[in-house]
Amino acid sequence: MPPHSKFGVFSLLSVPDTADEADLVRGELDLNCYAEEAGFDSVWLAEHSGSRYGLIASPQVMAAAIAARTSRIRIGTGVSVLPLHHPLRLANDFAMIDVLSNGRLDYGVGRGYSEAEYASFGVPLAENRDRFDEALEVILKAWTNETFSHDGRYYSIPSVQAIPAVVQKPHPPLYVAAGSPASVEWAAQHLVRMLSSSGSAENIRRKWAAYREHALAAGHTAEAVEAALAESWVVKHIHVAEDDETAVREAGERFLWFFRLIANRRMFDGPNEIQPLEWWQEHGACYFGSPETVASALEEWQAASGVTNTLCWMNTGGIPTPLVRNSMRLFGERVIPRLRSAAAK
Repeated sequence: MPPHSKFGVFSLLSVPDTADEADLVRGELDLNCYAEEAGFDSVWLAEHSGSRYGLIASPQVMAAAIAARTSRIRIGTGVSVLPLHHPLRLANDFAMIDVLSNGRLDYGVGRGYSEAEYASFGVPLAENRDRFDEALEVILKAWTNETFSHDGRYYSIPSVQAIPAVVQKPHPPLYVAAGSPASVEWAAQHLVRMLSSSGSAENIRRKWAAYREHALAAGHTAEAVEAALAESWVVKHIHVAEDDETAVREAGERFLWFFRLIANRRMFDGPNEIQPLEWWQEHGACYFGSPETVASALEEWQAASGVTNTLCWMNTGGIPTPLVRNSMRLFGERVIPRLRSAAAK
């Protein structure tokens, strides 16, 4: 077990039925705030819009609400889709969140991948890499200068005062969605921490090894590279109940609804063909069971992968809020202490 294990909650709010969207969104906010009481280290908000795939269209709004109701837990984006928005707007919004949270923002960024979302914002998907690079450049300028200007291909900003200033210096920690080899290479070259989804420990070991290779080739020190990897995260679908049968009954069908989309299967090392729940459990994409079952599975996976931090996707496919809250409580009371105790030995 790697030392200093950390546990976060991943929040996408992907649901098959949005009949009562207001209750769903408020319930997800309550769960994200409850993560602090339950003993998690952070909560991470995914940005999606225009479909049931994800109801958090504006992670900065959800983040501000969490900041107002919590005092310890870190608040991350997993991720903020930079090419779809004006970067000065993003820089201002997330600087405000860093202020409101007193320096608890972790800023995860990505290009996104949904053709429908790009079309709805009127942005060509083919421009996503160039727009991402320029948007991040603008955001970092805003966060590290009292005043700045920018004249680029997509954005032109006259001299402007960057206020409010971020609390964390030189800027909040950066993370990047690292789903493709190109994204891993970019993250390594820039020494940015990774947010990754995966089922198998073997694939994660390969991804971490590629990061080391690219980062060292870019001139970063071995110490700095290991520090960045020690702060990177891997997503796992988690549901805990008093016994294995109950956990599978509560979460299994919602999980399978989500994984009927081929893009979701590929994110977790799945094949093109739809697979039964047992396949995903055997291949490490999800851990549903009692606290003892889930703790044992995570111990084994973390030892095999070498990953320090687990980002727990507790609400896959719209599991009822009371069941998710109970799962988080059991994870905080009986899984986290066991894993941290094992790490300390």
